[in-house]
Parts: sequence; structure tokens; C-alpha cells
Amino acid sequence: MQQIDAKAMLTGWLHGVTGMFKSDVNAIPDDKWTASMGGCTRPCSEIAADAIGFLFWATAAINAGGTPSTPEGAVEKLAAECMTKAGANAALDMATQAMDAALAGASDETLQKTAAAPWGMEAPLYGFAQMAISHIWYHDGQLNYVQCLLGDGDYHWTH
Repeated sequence: MQQIDAKAMLTGWLHGVTGMFKSDVNAIPDDKWTASMGGCTRPCSEIAADAIGFLFWATAAINAGGTPSTPEGAVEKLAAECMTKAGANAALDMATQAMDAALAGASDETLQKTAAAPWGMEAPLYGFAQMAISHIWYHDGQLNYVQCLLGDGDYHWTH
């Protein structure tokens, strides 16, 4: 019987959602990147920083083998980097490469260790990796919705 390579599947999903997200980032008009649609949506720049920030956090947790500490000013620095589409895409590339390396280097024992997220939830590190990667897809849906609000109904990640 062939076994499932869970880390390889997760890494493949990471690259899939990263590619979709970047395609949709690029489709947002530059002048709308930091705007709030209707006065109440989060700007796309903040959506990107949220998705990327969780990926960085989950990566740090895997590398620490548990709950990581967040360097002072890291959240603000990432938010500033994501104020441009190019900066958001570069940060996502860096976060994706870091998660790739963390998953490749982590033992099964490490991925089964528990960490506590900043909002208090406890889960195994593998679970946080799954959440952080799928969290990119969740936020990609928000980018898609903003595109629709702007009259763009195309699926940018399909071509």
C-alpha cells in the first residue's frame, strides 16, 4: 500500500494557493490596492498582510518546535511592505520559501508538537501549517470579491 506524503501534498497546496493569490493581487488596480470598497472592506494591502503574517507565524512555530515569539515591530514592518502589490508579492514569496524549508526540515515528531496561536487557540504544528496555507486561499476569496466589486469577474489564476 502506498502512503500519502502529507508534507509534499501540503507544500504543493502552498504553491497552488500562492500562485492564485499572486495572480489576484496583480489584478487589483494599483489605485485600489490600499482603498476600502464601500467604506467598510479591509484594503487589499491589509488582506495580504494578514495572510502572509499567519504564514510567517506558522513557519516560525515549526522552526521553534512550539509557540514562537514575534519580533518587536514585525507586524508593522509587514504591513508597510504590503502597501504595494510588488511588496506584498515579494513578502509572499519569502514566506512561501520559508514555509517550504520549515516543512522540509521538520520531523514528524516536531509537526505533532502543540503551539498556541496569538489568539489563544492550541493545535499541532502541522495543523497550524495547514491553517496558514489555506488561510491564503481564504483571503484570495476576499481579493476575488473586491475584483467583482470593481466590475472584474475574471478568474485570473486560471491563465
